[in-house]
Amino acid sequence: MKKLLFLFLCCLILPFNAFSAPTVQSGIIVRKKNAQKETKPKTVLPTVTPMPFRIPEIQRVVTDSGIEAWLIEEKSTPVIAMSLLFKGGKASDPKRLTGLSALAASLMDEGAGRYKAEEFSDLLQEKAITVSFDAQADTLSAELKTLRENKEEAFNLFRLALTQPRFDRKIIRRMKEQIYAGIEARKGNPNAIAAERWAKLVYKDHPYSRLQPTKETVRAITRANLRSFVRDRFARDNLIIGVAGNISAEELKPLLEKTFASLPARSHMKEPPAFTPELSDRIDHLSMDVPQSAVLFGHKGIARNDPDFYAALLVNYSFGEGSFAARLFNEVREKNGLAYSIGTFLNISRLSPMIMGSVGSDNAKLADAIKIIQQQWRLMAEEGPTEQELNDAKTFITGSFPLAFSSSSDLASILANIQYKGLGIDYLQRHNDLINAVTLEQAKKTAARLLLPDSLFFVVVGKPANL
Repeated sequence: MKKLLFLFLCCLILPFNAFSAPTVQSGIIVRKKNAQKETKPKTVLPTVTPMPFRIPEIQRVVTDSGIEAWLIEEKSTPVIAMSLLFKGGKASDPKRLTGLSALAASLMDEGAGRYKAEEFSDLLQEKAITVSFDAQADTLSAELKTLRENKEEAFNLFRLALTQPRFDRKIIRRMKEQIYAGIEARKGNPNAIAAERWAKLVYKDHPYSRLQPTKETVRAITRANLRSFVRDRFARDNLIIGVAGNISAEELKPLLEKTFASLPARSHMKEPPAFTPELSDRIDHLSMDVPQSAVLFGHKGIARNDPDFYAALLVNYSFGEGSFAARLFNEVREKNGLAYSIGTFLNISRLSPMIMGSVGSDNAKLADAIKIIQQQWRLMAEEGPTEQELNDAKTFITGSFPLAFSSSSDLASILANIQYKGLGIDYLQRHNDLINAVTLEQAKKTAARLLLPDSLFFVVVGKPANL
């Protein structure tokens, strides 16, 4: 959405006289080449002084018991936001209990301590407090958002949700029914089917292959499993905290201590192994009677801590992620009209980084679209981006960087993720320099590392012709 907004603003500032417009005389359209222009008074616009972007300062806050949080204090807002990450997400669920993380996350704010679900919800709404939990492949996340004036009560309610979720049987049954409905809905969704088939074919027996639950695995999850989940996953050695908004370090310390001191010292979970997919240049096709095929494609990628990661980021933007500015978009959609949507992205999962893409196309056009994707994949690998493409990618990524700081919630999430990825407390100051330091030579070499045409694997769900 931020990319679309940025491009939309760029379009708005395009001068209206960039295109020659016909003039009309007596109903006849006449294009004047050398007609003398009517002199008009110039419009004098007021001088606008650009607002300099200030990279926020990050403070490291550590309590007496060793609980650490990174803080960005912003006194101009009435809001305080906190973002948590716990290492170990869906991929750490036992095989027979696939879906445990997702089910637990959906229940964490459904009543806590002595408050039943409805009472807990009413308390949150009354004070305009937001509490939420979620499960990703590698992590579990939690979010708190509150007005400054309600911070004491907000942190206390969050503590209850984190440490004393009720897991009432009636609510567990309701949440399971919602998951069952989602499982049924995925059966008719070609994009969901393509994603599940991709996971099974690419990751084989690795836990990444079974992130989506089945009815059987969800049905097997008991209340005791959920209680064990909280004890095993939510611990101080596994905790990463980011806080942003109208709160000082001195005010935050006691709140951190009260909220997290009662967590177990150590987590207990099985960490999945790293995985490198071995893929070949082939197309897997699953027939489904839909007018538009859903397609995923890709292969192994470059890890987040790789020295060439920022070059890979720029190459990928030029090649497939830059929407209207990307090569794939122009070649497949704009020039040839073969797809409704197309793009690539860097999947920087900790255990198996990949470069991936997706395309949606009419069944009659998909085969031609795939041929162009394969051709462009090989061409970018062999030649790399042009100097103009590289400069455009740098301009967009560094220019849109301030958009990431649009809210306290965004800032808190950024702080948690910087810690999780080990980027350093000075990362925000270094970000644009890291992007701008990438040379054209490095980008070309990285393109050859990143894009492997002989490993480009496609999963197609639909009824494409001539494939």
